[in-house]
Amino acid sequence: MRVRILTVASAIALMSCEAPKQLGPGLLIEDLLPRVSNADGTILAELVAGPAPVGGTGNAATIAGIGSVVNGGSSQVSVSAGQAYNTVIVAIPGFENYWKLTLPGDVPAADVVVSIAPTLTASTFQLRYAVMSGGTLGAYGTQNIRVTHVGTGDVQVSVSWTGASDVDLHVYDPAGEEVFFGNLTSASGGKLDLDSNPGCAIDNVNNENIVWPVGQAPHGDYRVVVDYYDDCGVPRSDFVVTVQMAGHDPKTVSGSFVGLKAANPPAEVGTFTY
Repeated sequence: MRVRILTVASAIALMSCEAPKQLGPGLLIEDLLPRVSNADGTILAELVAGPAPVGGTGNAATIAGIGSVVNGGSSQVSVSAGQAYNTVIVAIPGFENYWKLTLPGDVPAADVVVSIAPTLTASTFQLRYAVMSGGTLGAYGTQNIRVTHVGTGDVQVSVSWTGASDVDLHVYDPAGEEVFFGNLTSASGGKLDLDSNPGCAIDNVNNENIVWPVGQAPHGDYRVVVDYYDDCGVPRSDFVVTVQMAGHDPKTVSGSFVGLKAANPPAEVGTFTY
């Protein structure tokens, strides 16, 4: 049995019944959502100036996916609408500007990754998604987002996932030292400051975060691994890893664990150089 003791005061606030906020007017969506892409990051959404278009009378977008995030992390959702489409609109009530994700062809559903600004201070907010086909926009579907506040710095790596399971984040620093639930702080200053659902003690936060504070991250190659520590009885957990480095755009990698923990070896997310 593993025991983990972490101090994350914001997780307490996350479990409250606070209603989603409209964070406008006069705010810009890119200040809260600096990047929107498809699941593998090969297609980036276009930032469109001005108010988001009024939703149409067609099928409303149906949203399923990660509704719990950390500042500097990402949310991945599946967007469907009962009809094929080639464009996804992402908006926030009360915010100026919106994101327009154009796909290469018509699809019945698509996975969309929304990156969250490291400076985010709101604890809850609402996202709106609508799909477009043949120039016709459907009605908006909504997703309430809850935020747990974590540390940010020169290097920040986080993972969010669906399902009441225990997913663990592991990051190896340039010296090869591993930061994870069994080694909360490395000699280089890396720290696991959020650990969720430990040993299937489900807290519904569904995020983990490892950070090197400003001025402490060593330069070199970092390696990221995501481990399915326990499926906790759920059939599937989809995850998205976000890497934030000072002076660089965020990088995201998505994946899935399907079936029992025994059928899912640790996922090698990859390496990055700071």
